[in-house]
Amino acid sequence: MCVSERRSIIKRLLAAATLLLGVRLEAQTPMNESEVKAMFVYNFLKFVEWPSESIRTKDPFVVLIIGDGPTADATERFLESKAIGERPLFVRRTKWDQSLAGARAVFVIERDPKKLHLILEAAAAAGVLTIGEGESFATRGGVIGLLVENRKVRFDVDTTAAQVAGLRVSSKLLALTRVVRSSSDRSGSQQ
Repeated sequence: MCVSERRSIIKRLLAAATLLLGVRLEAQTPMNESEVKAMFVYNFLKFVEWPSESIRTKDPFVVLIIGDGPTADATERFLESKAIGERPLFVRRTKWDQSLAGARAVFVIERDPKKLHLILEAAAAAGVLTIGEGESFATRGGVIGLLVENRKVRFDVDTTAAQVAGLRVSSKLLALTRVVRSSSDRSGSQQ
């Protein structure tokens, strides 16, 4: 083996080591709260069942994002290359007063109570899973509410809101929830 071939091999090995080290360091970078919430949103989609007649297996799985902010941005980035089973996820940003037609889930980042109420009513009528931020989301009629408790992302589930929308939340997901509420149980107690 000549000197130039050795140098070429050494350069390739160094380049590969640099790439591997970069990936390893990147993997060790802690995720921020918004990125963790985005992962939760994706996993929720895998543990909810929609009425079988409402979903054709070849159609994309449409997720809407209503609102802006770091969690909305992180969720959009995280979901855009994912799939639910064999169905590719299609993520679309929309406004609070636009139709939810064709959507299977909506991630809501809307603070105005009147707008939120209208979004949640429309989602329930359309059989759309609603996921949002804050402890009050699941007490206002949203199905899954993400919150931060002791620096950890937790979630609440409103089982009545899920039933009204025609959704079935997996018992595996319910076993991990912080609080399971029905819409009629506003005391915050576990059911």
